Amino acid sequence: MTQEEQAAFVEAYSKNVAHHSKKFVADFVARYETDENMDYSFEQTSIVDALFMWHDAIKWKLEQQMGKA
Repeated sequence: MTQEEQAAFVEAYSKNVAHHSKKFVADFVARYETDENMDYSFEQTSIVDALFMWHDAIKWKLEQQMGKA
C-alpha cells in the first residue's frame, strides 16, 4: 500500500471500527505492510481482518475494471 492508501485505510477503519487510536492503527499498518508474517496480538486481529477485507475489495474492483475494459 502506498502512504496515501494507508492513510485512507486508517481513516476508514477509524470511522467504521474505531477500537484503536488512528496513530496505533497507522503504526501497525506501516509495520504490517513491510512484513506480512509479523506476529500480532489478539487486540490487533480486527486491524488485520480489516486489512484483508480492504485488499480483497481493491482486488475485486480492479478485476471488475479489467473485465469491462
